[in-house]
Amino acid sequence: MVEKQPVLNVIDEYLSKNDLKRAEVAIAKALRSDPLHENKAEILIRRARVRLLSGRPEDALDDLQAVRESQAHNETPGYLELLADCFLARFELAPLGFADRSWVSQAQQYYQQILDGFPDYTNAGWVWYQLGRIAVILDQVDLAIHRFHRSFLAPTTVQALTAFCYERLGFIAFYEKRDLTTALGFLNRAVDTYPASEPRGWLAQVHLRRSRVLRQMQNYSAALDAAEKALSMAMGSGEARSGLAETLITLAEILSSIGNRDREVIGHLQHFLQISKRPLGVDVTWSRVYEMLGDAYLNSGEYVLAVDAYRLALQFNPDHPWEASLQYRLAKGLYQTGSYAEAEQILSHIVGEMFSDNLMLSDYRVYELLGSAQFAQSKYETAIATYEKALSCDPPAANSDRIRTYLECARERLTG
Repeated sequence: MVEKQPVLNVIDEYLSKNDLKRAEVAIAKALRSDPLHENKAEILIRRARVRLLSGRPEDALDDLQAVRESQAHNETPGYLELLADCFLARFELAPLGFADRSWVSQAQQYYQQILDGFPDYTNAGWVWYQLGRIAVILDQVDLAIHRFHRSFLAPTTVQALTAFCYERLGFIAFYEKRDLTTALGFLNRAVDTYPASEPRGWLAQVHLRRSRVLRQMQNYSAALDAAEKALSMAMGSGEARSGLAETLITLAEILSSIGNRDREVIGHLQHFLQISKRPLGVDVTWSRVYEMLGDAYLNSGEYVLAVDAYRLALQFNPDHPWEASLQYRLAKGLYQTGSYAEAEQILSHIVGEMFSDNLMLSDYRVYELLGSAQFAQSKYETAIATYEKALSCDPPAANSDRIRTYLECARERLTG
């Protein structure tokens, strides 16, 4: 067996430690010092791997094409695997609307070429796993499950492959089968089988998915625990901010569901805003963040901040599906800041928009708040009519008594 050149050994050592920056520096140094390096093809293959792991599949494909054109490298199963991985990543990382399904077909073709031409390939388990992921993309759920099970039985050089397969099976059970118990079981196995030596960032995503499953099962304490584990691992992983941002939103949602944790909700959402790039236009995620912030501020009595947050929630999603509810909460915050005229304007708009075939809006709370905004401006006659509408909506007894008290007070003010 021919021993590898020292430069290849150095690069491989960095790759084994997932130290991509040092690997790239070593590769650049080797190519710069000797552009006609006798191991140039091998070096380019390693640079392609570094670029793929860094999320640059286009650049990786350029390297692999240069290797192919040099005719210095036969198409070994390792080369075909890397080529297929690049095409699949190219599809998955493409901006919304720019992904080409032919890239998935090309990846599948290269993976199949490995299985057909190299039946004893030492990393066949990874090939089956990637084919399973392709089946998920193509909505071939049963085929995906079959391929992941084949991956379990095939040889592999990827230490975390068993955990990867369990995670994908958990994904399918949750999102495709809606089988929460099975999904949680697979995700727990993914956590248990993930090697301690591997980066924690991936495990953070598994805990985040566990949190979502547990939340669907209405086990909020366990969901919170899983989300906090995800946050701890995401904070310490030094990886992309997207996973951390997603975890912060999930934590805020769980804490909002539990209730009476508004300061923690605010802290997590402010952290999200600090690490995330502000979008230029409509963005439903940012709208949801500001909506939750508005609710937490409102509950905490920080009404000015609540108003600002609700305005931004509507700005980031002008077609909000629950716009009337959001507008009502905005009006509630405005009322508490003393902006009675604006609160009245918003509530009147809600009432006007909710008319359908002369049917009156049935939520007494809108009319009660509207009446209070009118009362605060000394519009007693209008307030009386609004309070009467609130009572006609048949509110609960305690609320009815309160509204009647307001109504009588408005009548007294009107008459003198």
